[in-house]
Amino acid sequence: MKLRVTEEFLWLLYDLLEDVGDAYISLSPRSWKDIASPEWRSLRLAYKKKNQAKSFSQFISYLKQKGYIEIPSGEIIQLTEKGKSKALEAKTKGTKWPDRKDGKMIMLMYDIPEERKEVRYAFRNALILLDYKLLQKSVWISTKDVLTKTQEAVSNFDLDSYVDIFVIEKIHARDWHGQN
Repeated sequence: MKLRVTEEFLWLLYDLLEDVGDAYISLSPRSWKDIASPEWRSLRLAYKKKNQAKSFSQFISYLKQKGYIEIPSGEIIQLTEKGKSKALEAKTKGTKWPDRKDGKMIMLMYDIPEERKEVRYAFRNALILLDYKLLQKSVWISTKDVLTKTQEAVSNFDLDSYVDIFVIEKIHARDWHGQN
């Protein structure tokens, strides 16, 4: 499935920020010239090549307006939770997740506070993209081999203290009849 320009840009930005890691936090550029590292330059040029109708700065304004990015005063572009969700959605769009080889299921439960409802919404979308099914409110299950991706999503959304993940085995009634 072909990604839209917005999704592809957000995914490239997500990868760039992940690669740069914590080092980018200490940088505080004052202008686009400060930002014009080789990575940014190649990202900007790749965008311009794909979409001649809009300028790069118009596209950045569009992303800010949609709530995908923010640029705090004197800092570099940062993805918002909504932007992270859109980037992860772009990465996993059309992915066919393999079934778990051990036949077990992944179950997760969460209790994400109301003040983090935007993150909760983005996390739900990530679960859907990972092919989870809603069992009941805040309880999701999957038979797919997505445990590592699930753990990454929990970490990326900073939800470690709100999410419990279980690997469970389904036992059929015919298998346990007559056992103590």
